Amino acid sequence: MVRRFFTGILFLAVTFAGIAQGTQTNRSLIRARYLLSEKMYQEAFASIQNQQVTGSEQILLALTMGKALSGLKNYVEANSWLERVSGDGLAEATYYMSKNFIALKDYTRAIEYLGKHLADKGHYPAKIIQLDPDFSIFENNRDWIHLWQKEWYSETEQQVAEGVYLISLGQVEDAGTLAEKLVTAQPGDPQPWFLKARVHHILKEEKLFHDALDKSWQLAAENISLRNELLRYAVETGDFDKVNGMTADLLRRDPSNPEYIIDRALVRILDGKESLAVKEIEIVEENGIEPTELYYQAGRKILSSSPGQAESYLTKAIDSGILDFRFFYSRGLARIGLEKTDLALSDLAMSLDINPNQPALYMARAGIRLDIGDSEGACHDWRKALEMGNAKAADLLYKYCRLP
Repeated sequence: MVRRFFTGILFLAVTFAGIAQGTQTNRSLIRARYLLSEKMYQEAFASIQNQQVTGSEQILLALTMGKALSGLKNYVEANSWLERVSGDGLAEATYYMSKNFIALKDYTRAIEYLGKHLADKGHYPAKIIQLDPDFSIFENNRDWIHLWQKEWYSETEQQVAEGVYLISLGQVEDAGTLAEKLVTAQPGDPQPWFLKARVHHILKEEKLFHDALDKSWQLAAENISLRNELLRYAVETGDFDKVNGMTADLLRRDPSNPEYIIDRALVRILDGKESLAVKEIEIVEENGIEPTELYYQAGRKILSSSPGQAESYLTKAIDSGILDFRFFYSRGLARIGLEKTDLALSDLAMSLDINPNQPALYMARAGIRLDIGDSEGACHDWRKALEMGNAKAADLLYKYCRLP
C-alpha cells in the first residue's frame, strides 16, 4: 500500500472540492469507471451490477454498464444499457453500439449508429474512427463510403487535424502558421488555440504556451471532450499548476470520474510533492482504488518523456508486493527506452507469466528480439500476437519470417 511509502511524512490538509466522502453509489461508480479504463471488465461489472441510482447518475451507470458488458462480449445486453444514455455521454455510447453491432454482424445498424455518433458534437476525430480495426471490415462497403461523403467535420476541425498531423511530421513552423491563421479567422473557437499552444510548447515559448492553453480552456466551456484533452495535455507536459484548477472544475461537473481524482493526486507525485498528495491518496483508497495504482499511473504517463523516472515509480508499484502484469509490462517498456534490454525482457516475461493473453506485449518483445538479432524469438512473438488477433503482426511475419 502506498501509505507505507508516506510513513513519517507530515500530513498537510488539502481541500478537494466536490468529492469528500461521497455516497456508496458514487464510490462504486468511481471504482467501476477506473476498472474500465484498465480493461478489467468483469470486476467493473461486478462492482455496480446491483446499484440503484437516481438523477444524472443513471446516465453514468448506464454508460458504465454498457461499456463493461461490451468488454465481456455480451453485446445485446450492452446495447440495451447504452440506449439509455443521453447528453454528454451520447457520443461515446453510439460509438460503442456501432462496434457492438459489428460484433453481432448487423452491419446496417453498425453504420446507422456510427452515423449517429458522427452527428453528435462530441464525435471522435476522423482518423481515430477510420483507423479503428473494428471498422476495417467496411473498407469497400458502399454504405461506409457514402457515410464519409457527408460533412461531419467543420472546416476548422479539419484544419486543426491537419495542424496536428504537421506537428507529427516535425513541421512545427508550418503548423504554427496554420494555427495563427485559424486563430485570426476563428478567435472564439477553442481548438485553434489548443493547436497554437502545442506549437508554442514544442518551441519552448513558455509564456505564449500558457496564454494559448488558458485561452483554449476558457473558450472550451461546455466542450467537455476538449477539456478532457486539455487536462491530459497539461499532465503530460508537466504543467502541474494548471491541473489542480482544471480537475476541480471538471469534478464539479462529473464527481465520479476517476481520472480527475487520480490526476489531482498524480501531479503532486510527479511534481515531487508527495506530502501534498496524502489527502488525495486517502480519497483514492476510500473509493476502492488501490493507492499503489498512483505509482503505476505516474510511471505510465511519463514513459516516453522520462523513462528513468517512470522506471522508478513503476518499481515502487511492484515493490508494494502486488503481482500485477500491468506493472511489469510498463516497467519493461520503460527499460526498453533506457536500453536495459536484459531487464526489459525479464519484466516482459514476468508480465506474461502473470497474464499470457497480451498481444501488444508480444509485439513489443518481438521488436526487442529483432533488434538484438534473435529473429527466431521475434517470429515466435509475432505468431503469438497474430493468434491473439493483432493484424499488424501478419505484415511483420511476411516481412521477416517464413509464413506460419
